[in-house]
Order: sequence, then C-alpha cells, then structure tokens
Amino acid sequence: MTPDGLLIHAGELVTTESEKRVRTYSEDPDFLRDIVAAELGRAQAQNWSITEDGFWCKITPKAYELPDQGWKLHVSATMLSAPVVLSRVARVLAEAGCAFKFPARLHDYWDLLQAHCPRAQAGKFVTVYPRDDAESVRLAALLDEATLGLPGPVILSDRPYRPGGIVHYRYGAFGGHRVLGNDGFYEIRLRSPDGRFVFDERSPQFSPPSFAVCPFETPEAERRSGAASVMLNDRFVVREAVRHANRGGVYLAEDTKTGQQVVIKEGRPHACADLSGGDARDQIAMERSALERLAGSGAVPALVDFFEQGGHVFLVEEFLPGTTLQRWSNQNAGPLGESGFGNRAEKVLPIAGRLVKLLRAVHERGHVFRDLSPNNVMVLPDGDLRLIDLECAAVPGTVVMISGTRGYLAPELVDHWKRFRPAPEASADLYSLGALVYFLAVGAPPEPPALPRIAAVSATNPTLALLRPLVEGLMAAEPQRRWPLEECERFLAGLTPAAPFSKGTDRAPELTDRLIGDGITHLVEAVEACDDSLSPWSDPVTGDGTDPCSVNGGAAGFLGVLTRALPEAGVAGAVTAVSGWLRRRLEEEDDWRPGLYFGRAGAVWALYDAATALGDADLARFAVRAAALLPADYPSPDITHGLAGCGMAVLHIALRTGDPALRERAAEIFQNLHDARSYLDGHPQWPTPEDFDSGLAGVNHFGFAHGIAGIGTALLHASRVLDRPDWAATADEIARTFYAYADLDGDTAWWATLRGEPEIARPRWPHWCSGSSGVGSFLVRYWNATGDERALALARAAATAVHRTRWQSETAWCHGLPGDAEFLLDMADFTGDDRYHRQAVDLAGCLETRAAEHSGLLLVPGRDDRPGPLFLGGTAGTVAFLLRLRHRRPRLWMLDDALGLTSPSGGR
Repeated sequence: MTPDGLLIHAGELVTTESEKRVRTYSEDPDFLRDIVAAELGRAQAQNWSITEDGFWCKITPKAYELPDQGWKLHVSATMLSAPVVLSRVARVLAEAGCAFKFPARLHDYWDLLQAHCPRAQAGKFVTVYPRDDAESVRLAALLDEATLGLPGPVILSDRPYRPGGIVHYRYGAFGGHRVLGNDGFYEIRLRSPDGRFVFDERSPQFSPPSFAVCPFETPEAERRSGAASVMLNDRFVVREAVRHANRGGVYLAEDTKTGQQVVIKEGRPHACADLSGGDARDQIAMERSALERLAGSGAVPALVDFFEQGGHVFLVEEFLPGTTLQRWSNQNAGPLGESGFGNRAEKVLPIAGRLVKLLRAVHERGHVFRDLSPNNVMVLPDGDLRLIDLECAAVPGTVVMISGTRGYLAPELVDHWKRFRPAPEASADLYSLGALVYFLAVGAPPEPPALPRIAAVSATNPTLALLRPLVEGLMAAEPQRRWPLEECERFLAGLTPAAPFSKGTDRAPELTDRLIGDGITHLVEAVEACDDSLSPWSDPVTGDGTDPCSVNGGAAGFLGVLTRALPEAGVAGAVTAVSGWLRRRLEEEDDWRPGLYFGRAGAVWALYDAATALGDADLARFAVRAAALLPADYPSPDITHGLAGCGMAVLHIALRTGDPALRERAAEIFQNLHDARSYLDGHPQWPTPEDFDSGLAGVNHFGFAHGIAGIGTALLHASRVLDRPDWAATADEIARTFYAYADLDGDTAWWATLRGEPEIARPRWPHWCSGSSGVGSFLVRYWNATGDERALALARAAATAVHRTRWQSETAWCHGLPGDAEFLLDMADFTGDDRYHRQAVDLAGCLETRAAEHSGLLLVPGRDDRPGPLFLGGTAGTVAFLLRLRHRRPRLWMLDDALGLTSPSGGR
C-alpha cells in the first residue's frame, strides 16, 4: 500500500491493513525504497535499477542515457509529506521512464531541512533528470499536478514551476564532466557551447549559466525590477542582512514608528519542517512566546512586534549593541599563560557571575534555555549580559526536538539528538553553564571526555584551576549531582583572581610511543585495504572529491610519513604499495597541478624520497621526470596550491640529485613567483588573482599556507641555494612586513589572516595555516639566515602564543596542535633552546588527552572528530609530528635538511 492510503502523525505511520500495526518510519532504512518499488510494480515498469549511493538512492531505467547537463527538476517536501510526495512523484516518473534520486533514509532528509543546511541544497527531496528540455517542461507540469496541495519549502537555488508549488527547476550537471580543479578537488563541471568547463554554480538564488536558454515561461514577478528597499508590516525598513539561513534571514531594520534600530528574524514556510508538523514559522512563534514570558526579567531583548507577511512570519526584537561572548572571549580576555592569566581571571569572574544571574532569571520564570553557548550570549558595552536566540527555550516537560550546541549539550541528551523528547529539567542548563565557564577560562569548549580534560587543563591554566570546583560541579554526569545556582553564587562570591596556583602536570611518556605505533598501524591498515579505489586516500568529509594523490588528503601524505617511519617493522611493504599506486595514478592521469599540499608537487616529492629510502632507482628516475613536468608558471602563488610549493618540491629533488636541468627549472619557477609580487602600503603581497578559477580567488593572506609567510620561506631558501640576492632582498621586505603588522599582546605575537582585515572581525589564530605558527616558521628561518634579532624576538613571541593557546587548539595538522608543535620544534632546532622542545611535549600531551581507542588502536581524532588517516586532517599529520618529536628529525615538506640549516643539537 502506498502512502496515500496511510494516516501520518508525528513521525508514526499507521497502516489501514488488518493488523493495524504501527511503526516509526523515519529510521526504517527501506521505507522510502519500498514506496518506490511499489510504484514501479504498479506501473509494471521493467528493467529498472534501484541502487543506494551513500546519502542517495538512485532509480534508473536500464540503458538510460543520462545527459551530461540540462534543466533538472527538484521536488521539495516536509518530513511528514515526504512519503506521499515520493509516492506521487515516483508514479509519474515510472510511467515516463525518467531517472531520479532521493535520500536513501527519511531521517537523512532532515539534514536537508534543518536551519543550518546550506541554502543552495536545502529542501531538495527528489531530483529528476529529464532527457531534454521538452521532457523537463512536460514532467514539471505533470509533477506539479500530482503534488498539488502537498507542503514543501521553496528551494532557494531553483525557480518554482508555480508560485506555491513544490516543483522547481534549475540548469545544472546531471552526469557532468568530472575534472580536477585548481583547489585540489574533483569537481563536476558544465561544458559551455565553446567547449570551456565552467562551475555548476549552486548559489541560494536562481542563477543559470549565461548560455542556458530557459524553456520555462518566466514568471511575471521576475520580469519586474525589485524595489530599492524592503518595508515590512508597513513599519520596518530593512537596512542590512545580518545572516541568511535555510530557516530564514536575520535583518537589521529601522522602526519608522520610533526611529530605533531593531532586529528582525524570519521564518520561511515549511522550512525546517519536522516530524511534529512544525516548521520555521512555529520556531519563530516559540521564540516570541519565550520572549513574552521572560519580558521584564532583564535576561532577554524586548519584543517589539510579531506578524505574518506573504506566508512568512517575522519576529521583531530590541537591537542589543555589543558583541557575542564568543567574540568577546577572542578579543578581550587577553593572552593565556603565565603573564596573562591573572588578567583573564579578572575579566572572567564577573562574566561568570552574570551568567549565573541570567540563568536564574530564566529558571525562575519556569523555562529552560536549552542552548546556552558563547554565540547565544551578548556582552553589552557596559558589561551586562543578555541571552539571545531563544528558539530552543521551553517549559520543562513540553515535547520538543532535542537540539543545542555540541560541546555544551548535557550528556543525557546526546543520544536523543534531533529526536522528540520532553524538554529537560533545569539541570541540563547547569551542565551547559559549566561548559560555558570552562570556555571562558580556556577559550574553547571542553572536549570529551570532559572531566579528565578539565583536570589536565587545570594543571597549566590558573583561571580554570581557580574555577575547577565550579566547572566540575556543574558538569557532573549525573543531573542530580550538579550544583544548584545558589551554590554557584556562593562559590563565585568567595573567589579572587589572585588565588594561589600550583603549576605542574604528570605525563605518561609511553602514551606518545603508543600513539606513534598505533598511528603507523592505522596507516598501514589503510594501505592494506587499498584495492586501487580512491577510498583509502579519501578525506572522510569530502569523500572521493579529494585528489587521491595529494599530501592534503591522499597518498602523498601517507607516503611521506610512512617513509619517515621506515625503521618501524612492517612499514616497507606499505611504502612500496603506496608508491606503486601513486606512480600508476600519476602516469594515468597526467595532470600536474603545482601545489605542494593540494597539487601534485607533494606527490612527486614523496615519490622521490620513497624511492631513495627503498633504493628503487627506476622510481627515482620517474620522480625526476615528473618534477620536470610541474608547471613553471601558474596564477596561484602560495605553498599549498601554487608556485611557492611547486618550487620547493623541484628544488628539493634538484638538491638531492644534483640534476642541473631541475635546478634551472626551480630557478624559473622562483623567478616567476618573484615577479608576480605587487605592493600594498609599501610592503610586498601576492594576492591570488580575482579571475582565477579557485575558491581562493582574490584572497591576500599573511599566513604560511596561502600567504607571504610560506612564499617568504620558499624565496629565502631559493635565494641561498641559487645565489639570488634580489630574492633575498624580497625576503627582507617580507620580514619587515611582519614587523609592521605584528599584533603584540604582552609576550605574545599574532598576525591577521588577511591583509586589510578589520580589527573588530580579526580572530587570533596561532596556527600554521594562518597565524603565529606559520608566520613564526618563516621568522625563525629568516633569523637563522640573517641574524636579524627582531625576527627572533617575534618568533619567540609567536612561540609563546602557540604554547599558551594549546588547550584551545584542534587536532588537525593544518590548524591545530601537530602543525603548531612543528614550529616549536623548529624553534628548538634553530635556537638550541630546549624549552621549545619541552613546549612541543606539552602540545603532545594535549593530543594525548584527545586520543581514544578505535578497533583496539589509540588514535587522535582529526577533522569531523573521526580518526581519519590523512595528513592535514588526520592520523598521518599527528604521526609526522610525534616521530619528529621522538627522533629530533628535520621537518617534513621543508628544505632545512637539504640546506643544512638544522642539526639534532639545534643552533645555527
């Protein structure tokens, strides 16, 4: 029986068959598939394939020739209407013999409905692939008729076939053309009539490519030009969009009745429609109710208005000047560590006390806030606080969808994430308060396991040591053991920032050895699982879109680390296997993007080092030939994607082989890189060209990965090897740029991510990609080359920033602990000061607190909190750092050892 014969209510499907059985369909893995199979059977459709491909279930007639591109159709739905929509759509498409796809599991469709789903993807329940324009128009009409009256959100990247309908259309890729893009990812592209590959732009507005002639009639409303400004409810003039989301926008507006600035929140029809039948409009209405009930408490903004217009609902509330607690912490809490903690405690204690009072006001009005987190607290100019974004606030016991911010969610709620349950008691907010106080002291949320991590961080953080009883009391695993607010107030009233602090922590050095051994085993097991598919090298987040040859997310990153680990038992076979796979792939594809981390330069570097370690002369000759194929000129200038990284790789192999042709090739690359510079405010810059086909187009970075720190390091090395004083002079100019733009705070040094970045929006990053670690990596090498003490002083201040913020950092090499710690080891090597080695050991200790067992292996999670084996985002990068820490070897993907710049004892 199809869903038209079913009664649907609150996530349960009740059949009208004799047994009257009840089942929850949202998590039944075969529910949607069974609906389609039933419709195919009803239409007596023969020779159709039903295949699950990750998130999607694809339905295709046999011998169906899928066009490369064209006008595709999307049909939206709510969680409750989805089974009926799919049944009616499948009926039409089965009779038409047209291919389509839909989410394989209904509960996965919620990912395309929730508030934070990318707006260009939101609401796309069924995707239809017509054979040509005429069929697209014909099927759109049939599907619109079949789904008439069924609810679903407007799909923002598409144009509705009919206003109020759930059938939409856009021009885009079907099979498309899969090409390796300039950013190191395979992308599906469109082919223009002149043969060029162009982006399949998926923006949150209808934006077909210029060459696509629309076969549908353009709605009259879209033929008229838009108004210069938007007036809502004949009263509020929208001046600025604060943010856009699937749920609806948030806007700053002028209240023409009072002349005051207000904040307006929008709820779109059927957006975020859940299994209760509620949608974004209901969420906005719930926030209105919470504001009304908490009015006068001093905890929330004042409600100004609430109205419906054009089917959307709008909540108007008081504009609060100030900043979020997240930004306040980033900008005003001061540096962490020995010289900064007292200042931090002086600022943190008053904020903690005000948070307790805010939560008391909410609880006294009979509500739980349910999403107490740094971005939901505003710090006003006078230091007072307000709670914002009250869509989760509820009366305990009311049936709600469990939600909140990860890291601040009480553990008893985690297993019920995105499920309907009675709203929790106030004890859930107490846990969030404890996590928020931890954040205030440390600058980052507590990572699981929370309580052991609190103890570890307290050993080196005086502010957290001061607040530790409060944090642990609030974050107790058992709700009934959490401190009541009265006890929190008594505790805070008795504290002063000058409370004594006993520094010190105990480490178990054998944990480092296990992380190395288990990490290498993890990499070897990934290699052994390889069957020439892309999956062993693929990023767990981006899937096989990542270049499987790259250092970032592919075989080159594996190979570089496993080659370093060759003394370990069982590694030689893996090195041979990976290098063989990588060589075959490079020969087959013949695509030579230049980047060191996201291009093919890193693959060539890794192959040559592996060949040398294995004694494989034939593989070494291949790597030399491949190095000569890398481009000598390229629009991108940086280390990760462009010429600087390419030059580093070619120069590395030229130095190892003594090959004069490669030496000349490296000189050509660096000359082109040098000539690409321009100047801003008298300082050199290498912005990525704005017309370059890349996500980095137009960016102008300071950091190592994409900016002048990496470029300066490459030019500095090349100037010494190739005896180019003009390049060395440009490295001098880069050093003076960092002197001029250094943000000094006490004994720490920071740099913005982008040139010209507004100070108010500028986060302080300590990382390799963009921040103190990457800039310091250049500065300490520049000092080594020139003896300029200003460079050394700033490098020391950068190292202090890296060490002080270790408990705030993530675990990925690119923007986390392993990459940051590599710079501390640089400082130990170049200066001979062993304190930096000890500081790197401290960062290793931070990694150890994050490690957990997976299939018997102790591994540090990477991006997405999973133990992926990759370099910039996973196990390979962690192992690279730990191997260097243990053996005092030169840094991977640098020219230091080839240039003789460091020694195991350090110093110049």
